Amino acid sequence: MPEQAFSDASPSAIAKAMEDAWSCFGDFRGKPGLERGAFLRSIARNLEKDADELLALADLETSLGPDRLGFELTRTVTELRSFAALADSGKWEEPRVEKAEPDRTPLPKPGMRTVNLPVGPVVVIGACNFPFAISVVGTDTASAMAVGCPVIVKAHPDHAGTCEALAEMVRSALEQTGMPAKAFQLLHGVDHAVTRALVEHPRTACVAFTGSLKGGHALMKIANGRSKPIPFHAEMGSLNPVFILPHALEHKGEELAEGYVAAVNLYAGQMCTKPGLLALIDGPGLNSFLESVRKATWGTDPTDMLNRTVFEDFNAVTKDLMSSLELLASKEDAPGQRSRPALCRIFQVKGLEYMENQDLRSEAFGPASIIVRCSDQEELMQLARSMEGSLTATIHAHTDDASLAQALFPLIESRVGRFLWGGFPPGVIPSIATHHGGPWPATTDPRHTSIGLYGYRRFVRPVCRQGFPDD
Repeated sequence: MPEQAFSDASPSAIAKAMEDAWSCFGDFRGKPGLERGAFLRSIARNLEKDADELLALADLETSLGPDRLGFELTRTVTELRSFAALADSGKWEEPRVEKAEPDRTPLPKPGMRTVNLPVGPVVVIGACNFPFAISVVGTDTASAMAVGCPVIVKAHPDHAGTCEALAEMVRSALEQTGMPAKAFQLLHGVDHAVTRALVEHPRTACVAFTGSLKGGHALMKIANGRSKPIPFHAEMGSLNPVFILPHALEHKGEELAEGYVAAVNLYAGQMCTKPGLLALIDGPGLNSFLESVRKATWGTDPTDMLNRTVFEDFNAVTKDLMSSLELLASKEDAPGQRSRPALCRIFQVKGLEYMENQDLRSEAFGPASIIVRCSDQEELMQLARSMEGSLTATIHAHTDDASLAQALFPLIESRVGRFLWGGFPPGVIPSIATHHGGPWPATTDPRHTSIGLYGYRRFVRPVCRQGFPDD
C-alpha cells in the first residue's frame, strides 16, 4: 500500500468545517433540484473520466482487484445519477395535503400540507471494504446532497489516498456547477478523536456510519449522549443466517455446499452480507453435505485481505473459535507469497452448544462461518428464536419442507431486513425496492435503508404547515 501523508484534522479545522457547512446550508438547500441534480451528474462524469487512475489507486490501497473495484465504481456512478434524478423530480419531499374545511361543524378544519425538509449538515463515516460505493461519494453522500444537506466525510485511513482523489472530483463538480464551495468537505483522521469530535459537534445534524459493531455502538452512545441528541444511522456487524431444511439438504446437498462456501469466500468474506452461520438438522444427506463443504473449502483460492488490521482481527477471532469449536474444513496451506492471505475456515457446533455460548455470535469479518447442527425441528425453531438482528437471512426448502418453512417465516422475518428464498446473500443491488437494514445489532434503526433510492429518508424530516393560504 502506498504511503500517504494526510494529517489528522485539528480541533479548529473540525470546528471550521462544521461551521462552514452550517453557513452554506440555507444556500444549498435553496438551490433548485435541477441544479443539485446537475451537480451530482458532474461528479459522475468526473469519476468516469478518471476511472483508470481511481481503480489503480484503490487497488493499491485495498487489494480488492480491478474487476471487483470496476464493478463497484460503475455502481457508484449509477447511484449518483439515480439520486440526481431524485433531486430533479423533487419526489423526496413526499408532499401530503389535507384540504381546509372552514364550514365543517362543530369545528372548522384547517388546511395542512406536510413535506420533507433536509435536516442539516450530515457527517458520513464510510466503510473500509467499499472505497467507492460506501465512502466519499457513495449512497450516504449522494442521497444527503440530493435533498440539500451539506456533507462532511471522514476519510477512511486505510484508503485515504482514494478518498482524497474522490474528494477532489467532488470539489471540481462544485465549481463546475456553481454550488456552495463548502457543501462538501473531506477531513482525514487516524485518531478516533477526529470522529468523536465530528459526532459531538453542535452543528452536526445527523451521522451515517458503516463499520464494526464495536465502533458503531461507541459512536451511537456519543450521538445519544449529546445535550441535543441527533439521529445516528449505522450499518454494523451481521451474521446473515442461512437455514437449510431437511428435504432440501437431502435433495440438493452438494449444490448447496458449493454455493455456501462460494458465498463465504466472496471477496475474501469481507462483505456485510456474508453468511456467518448455516443452520440445519442432523439427518439424511448431512454427511455428504459436510464432505462437499470440505472439498469446496479445499478448492478455494485465497486472496489478500483489505489491510493488516482486518487480517489480524480475522485471525484473532477465528483462532478463538478454534479453541471452542470443531474446525470442519480449512484452507491453511495456501500456496503463494501473499502477505495477508484470507484463509477459509468453516466450523461446526451442536445447536444447544451454540445457543448457550454468546461468544460464538461475534462476526468474523473474513472467509469464516459456523455450521450449527440441530437435533430436530424444535431445536431449529429454538435457534431461530434466539437469533439477533441481521441484514439478511436465507432459507432453502423443498416442497416437502413446506410446514417447517411456514413456521420459520415469521421468526426469521422479525429478525432481518432482507429475506432470501434460495441462493445465498450476495452484495446488495441498489434499486427502489432495496432494503439494506435490519434490527439491532445489524443497524441502529431498522426502518431505514443505507443502500437504494430510499436511503435519502435518513436525512429528511417532515414538517407540517397548517392554516397557510393556498398560494
